[in-house]
Amino acid sequence: MKSKFTLALAASIVALTLAAFPHHAAAQNAFAARTQTSALTLPQGSIGTVNAITLPNAGTYLITGQENLLASPTTAVTPVLCYTTNQAGSATELPTGPYSMTTIPSGGGYVTLPLNGYYTVTGPTAVYLVCRYFGVEAVSTWYGTLTATQVK
Repeated sequence: MKSKFTLALAASIVALTLAAFPHHAAAQNAFAARTQTSALTLPQGSIGTVNAITLPNAGTYLITGQENLLASPTTAVTPVLCYTTNQAGSATELPTGPYSMTTIPSGGGYVTLPLNGYYTVTGPTAVYLVCRYFGVEAVSTWYGTLTATQVK
């Protein structure tokens, strides 16, 4: 008797939960990814576009990745930053898109900038990853990834 009551109670909870949170089997979430594997020297005093992905559907996307940068040798601390934008080479970053900044210490070396953010689009949209640095030594990007997963 007790097990029949427990089973009936569990079935009722499942039915109420499914009714309260409708599922849309027809909705298609999208995923986009691109890896940048070749070295690219950033233009001094300007912005370099290093990667791009296309968000194929209207909706909200979680955008993640990382970008590795190298400055060698350097005589001073070199600030570097990367961010996402909706136009190649743009100085205007996406308001909620990934943005990351750090410094490469004097003497040179590698840094990895993490990229985490989100972006909502109304239709197919290209998203560009751009990087820049401030200093006199050359800075290169040498490997990075950019991914977008549609979450809404």
